[in-house]
Amino acid sequence: MDQLKLKLQEYYQRYQQMDQRVKPGKEEPGFEDVLDMETDILSQFGLPTSRRFVQILHDFVHHAHVNEQLLDYVSKKLRTAARKYLLSPVISDIDLLESAKEQKRSPYDVLPELGYPVQDYALFLIGELFYRRNMTANDVLDELKKMQHFDSWNDLALLSKMHNHATHELYTKLKKQELRFVDDFIQYVHKQTASRLVNKRATPLEEGYTPNYKTITKVQVEDIIFDENTTPSLFGKIKSGRGYARITISLEFSELNQILMSSDELGLEISNHIKKRLATPNVEKPMVIDIRAEFGDVLKLDNCYLEVYKPQHREGKKWIEDKDNFYFVDKILSKKEFEKRTKDAEVKRKIQECLELIGGSYVYYQRLRRLGITDDEAKLRAGLQDELLFKLSYFLNKVKE
Repeated sequence: MDQLKLKLQEYYQRYQQMDQRVKPGKEEPGFEDVLDMETDILSQFGLPTSRRFVQILHDFVHHAHVNEQLLDYVSKKLRTAARKYLLSPVISDIDLLESAKEQKRSPYDVLPELGYPVQDYALFLIGELFYRRNMTANDVLDELKKMQHFDSWNDLALLSKMHNHATHELYTKLKKQELRFVDDFIQYVHKQTASRLVNKRATPLEEGYTPNYKTITKVQVEDIIFDENTTPSLFGKIKSGRGYARITISLEFSELNQILMSSDELGLEISNHIKKRLATPNVEKPMVIDIRAEFGDVLKLDNCYLEVYKPQHREGKKWIEDKDNFYFVDKILSKKEFEKRTKDAEVKRKIQECLELIGGSYVYYQRLRRLGITDDEAKLRAGLQDELLFKLSYFLNKVKE
């Protein structure tokens, strides 16, 4: 087996390890390694780590078993993608950006092809300043080059979470690097946060859209963030296919307390910890609780089910669901409530199936009558000899018409 196939096989095995539960006090196995391996494998073909190429690898690891034929297939698919990508006409970074804007390509795809990391500030520069505010491609590329040269991505990410950022030494450091849009970015981040995390948010009904509800459980909560002006947000992971996806959940304080009280001893510890922190004078704002660092493990929401929805925004006359993995909580159900709801839904589905079957019997009855079969015989063959059942079948059929 050649080196590429060995790497693909190892990548497959590492990816599968992320399905395993994290043991208390231990790091989640393989996540950073998997990202590094994706970069390594794609770079061997001269491909950037943009979504369209990473997706080839993600499709590969979602097969139930790995074998020689699958490895050959993935290798061929990567070579075909590389040939098409590398033989495409060479264009400048400015032309690439302009083309991406016209084609409405995701910044997640564009940044790796430009050679920059998919960081919040880089996404802001392209998605917000270039796409929405019509900043020139030159200005955006100059800012990206400076950020890459000084490797300031993490500094700015940290600064954007601070309450009085302008007084911090990191702000002075970034300003000395002549970064032009730091203030715009931090203002944008705070505005986004404020629009999502408000004490009294408008309901979908009040805003005028119908949300797509989904029920989730077994969320692994890593951080809880809030202050006196914002409702809490849970940051963590949730199972997605064979791996995990990042997720942010906004909820009310009463809902946070309900979740913590349902989460056994660790939930109670975190609840008491929050109360003590809130009672402390000059408490840090916003309050950030790193659960793994402070309690030795993430908070696993195994004993409740969250009915959540993504917020939507209006584009013209249409409501468009936000793409971020950000959700609002609508209801919290206990295991017992969820099981009862599931059972009720199943019973209703079965009843509906029965009604459809009875309604369809009348169609069969009519067909028999058209064939010249007597009324009594047709009712008997259609299973409608009972007069009440016959009437029910008749009216159910009428409703369908």
